[in-house]
Amino acid sequence: MSDVYQAVCDVLATFNVPEDQIRPEATLEQLQMDSLAVAEFALVLGERLGFKIEQGQAPKTATVAEVVAFLEARQAETAVAR
Repeated sequence: MSDVYQAVCDVLATFNVPEDQIRPEATLEQLQMDSLAVAEFALVLGERLGFKIEQGQAPKTATVAEVVAFLEARQAETAVAR
């Protein structure tokens, strides 16, 4: 399990998402995340990982795996830019 995946799981847990429901194929919407929760989720993840996630870059229809892949790519871009 990657550090980013663990961060996503940890942050989802703060939104009271049951651990057994957090699976790579689960969408944020399936995890009962409404638009406001997704926006806050993106903000918290960005702060935790050290970069800004723009509005709309984590839609409710995104799966946990897609969110992790996006964040890992952003993390790699950020590391190269430094």
